[in-house]
Amino acid sequence: MTANAACVTCGNPLKDAPSGRRYCSNACRQRAYRERSSARDDAPHDSGVPAPLDTFVGRREELAALARLGAEHRLVSLVGPAGCGKTRLAVQHVGKRADQVWWTSLVPASGVAQAVYHAVGAHPLPNRSVRDAVIAEIERHKRPLLVLDNCEHLLADVADVVSELLACCPRLRVLATSREPLRLAGEQVFALGELDLPPVGSDVTEALRYDAVLLYRDRAVSVDRSFEVDAANVADVVAVCRSLDGMPLAIELAARRSTVLSPADVLARLGDRLALLTAGPRASDDRHRTLRAAIGWSYDLLSDEEQAACRRLAVLGVPFDLGVASAVCGVPDALDLLTSLEQKSLLVVERTSGHTTFRQLESIRLYCRERAIEHGDVPLVADRVVDWVCSVVEPEISSFFPAPSVVVRLERNIGLVELAVSRSAETGDWPRHALTIVATAWTSNPRGPRGAPTELLHRALSQPLPPSYRSVLTVLAAMHHRIRGGWHVTRRFAQESLAIERADASRPGTLARALEVLASAEAHTGNPELAWQLFDEAVELLRSSDDKLARGVLLNSYGWTLLQHGEAEPAAPLVRESLALIRLVGLPHLLNPALHTAGAIALARKSFPEAVDLFRESLEVGSEHPMDQFYDLEGLALGLVGVGSDDERALSLLTAASVVRTRYDFRAEPYWQELLDEARSVCRSRITAGRLRAAESTGERMSLPQAISYALTARPAAEDDDAVISARELHVATLVAEGLTNRQIGQRLGISTHTVARHVTHARAKLGLRSRAQLAVWAGRHTA
Repeated sequence: MTANAACVTCGNPLKDAPSGRRYCSNACRQRAYRERSSARDDAPHDSGVPAPLDTFVGRREELAALARLGAEHRLVSLVGPAGCGKTRLAVQHVGKRADQVWWTSLVPASGVAQAVYHAVGAHPLPNRSVRDAVIAEIERHKRPLLVLDNCEHLLADVADVVSELLACCPRLRVLATSREPLRLAGEQVFALGELDLPPVGSDVTEALRYDAVLLYRDRAVSVDRSFEVDAANVADVVAVCRSLDGMPLAIELAARRSTVLSPADVLARLGDRLALLTAGPRASDDRHRTLRAAIGWSYDLLSDEEQAACRRLAVLGVPFDLGVASAVCGVPDALDLLTSLEQKSLLVVERTSGHTTFRQLESIRLYCRERAIEHGDVPLVADRVVDWVCSVVEPEISSFFPAPSVVVRLERNIGLVELAVSRSAETGDWPRHALTIVATAWTSNPRGPRGAPTELLHRALSQPLPPSYRSVLTVLAAMHHRIRGGWHVTRRFAQESLAIERADASRPGTLARALEVLASAEAHTGNPELAWQLFDEAVELLRSSDDKLARGVLLNSYGWTLLQHGEAEPAAPLVRESLALIRLVGLPHLLNPALHTAGAIALARKSFPEAVDLFRESLEVGSEHPMDQFYDLEGLALGLVGVGSDDERALSLLTAASVVRTRYDFRAEPYWQELLDEARSVCRSRITAGRLRAAESTGERMSLPQAISYALTARPAAEDDDAVISARELHVATLVAEGLTNRQIGQRLGISTHTVARHVTHARAKLGLRSRAQLAVWAGRHTA
């Protein structure tokens, strides 16, 4: 103390007082003691917990999990991206706590220790630090909880203070909200993500079981009391919630537009959501008044390298893996960079079939893409994507068949392949454009069939290209026209590819491929003898090759072509060898074509039960690539007609496959088309008129994946109307009638939500019902 210090109690000056003296007399000291005592346990210090002005919607499971975690551990960090509701959940959590709670909002704070000092209401101690005063105040309570809200901008400072307080105050518990963890020993990270989202196609009853829709309705009603989720707008409300990734802040801001915009209007404007979602309450933290501000707070806290990565990854617009991220960010290995962004809640990690991918929530991506445009990153990223695609494709273009691992890698990044095609054409880089088209031809696009579009192939072939690139494009063009029945065009392109390969003679793989495609074309344009010679030459080229998959594919093509010309017996050993080779490779989904040919041989031999088994196996092993399986649906239908056990199912499958052929102009070979026409005639002669139309209608309405699932579903033994669906489908339908969601049904039956959805779809398709509500009504009538 200085000579001019004042008494803490009465304020009188302490003249000539010894250093450290705080009171002018014992009376003042006693008075201060009484005041402190009266302010202790009987009257706890004001916690400072924000008083919410709106309702808390959903998050019941998260609240329960957070309560359990908080009871078991002393340090819990509630982390998540901007606008996911971390602070709101923390307020709800501590509101149920009877012990002493101190709430510290760190948004305006410049120093953590001082903010905590004011939050806990600590009293200054003579010759003691702020830290000591805080510890002394905390130690006076039996089970205190300190909440540190919005820690991300002071992370290191928060970590130091929390670590020290936990070490010195054994009864203290800390709850921190932040966009990334504190990374302290003993810290339990509670990651908060999106609200539960209803599936596409949900009706009103089902949609209102999900927190995202409930929040939208609640906040919309708060500004427009006439608002309701009804049959007219439920699809748009669901689409808005899904487009906003189930993020509470974004949903709230969208719902507050209900005074002037319908859900359909909001949905139409979400492409510019950063401008749309700006109507937060006036009392909100400035960061939560607009979606742009909420995301910008996180972005501004990043290092220059992290900001650049966020911008460049946002240009992709699709999920990406570590290799792609490294290429786009221009670093040898982006692992540490992606890890840091994930911990800061700016990336979402997804794991499927042992493969890890990353993505940005759409709102974050749009914000970062704006920054990318400002920094000129868009063309840079596009060029790096072209580099990446070409680096994957180029080593494989001299092979008969690309390595399966390469195909899988490209299919996982199909969106990048499309970007590379567009960018290389834009810059007029035709050699690399050719490689990107090869990548397109090798991949299976979820929106369409495998293979490059006709216009892309023909445009690229009109440009100057290196001979090896031109050869691979011409053979791909030949294959493209082969599946569409354009045999003379197929023959012309295959001849051009073969001429290039014979002139070089250094690439046996692509030479064999050109021979194989030309052979099939010659067989269908009236020269089968030349076809067999070309096939034999190709087989000899690959006979000593270690590429078992290439030999398997070639032998199957040879066998399939022989079969179509009435040579089932010579085809059989070729296909057996093909199956054996492909099974050795260990890639079940590539068995599709060989199993199909084996099934077709069984049909030719009138071995219908064997054919049914082979086509079923082909459908099962090829489920990862449904666009390749319309042939198998037809084959299974032919087998069922031959057995004579299930004509209605067979006709539905034939119709579903026919829809695919019509949509993509896939024309069956004359041999196969004759079998299909005959099978339809048999079905129509054996099925009553009413059931005939129902079977065809079922096939017309099913998507290809639904048709495959339907094909693999065992038919019940009974033939009456009540047994049209399977026992499991009937059970699921009864639970739908009880009002359970797919997730609840899955939990009750011990199956996945996806499996439940598949059963619902199958039941509706078989019964000719248009909605889940109709299925519930049907089940109520048939199970009463």
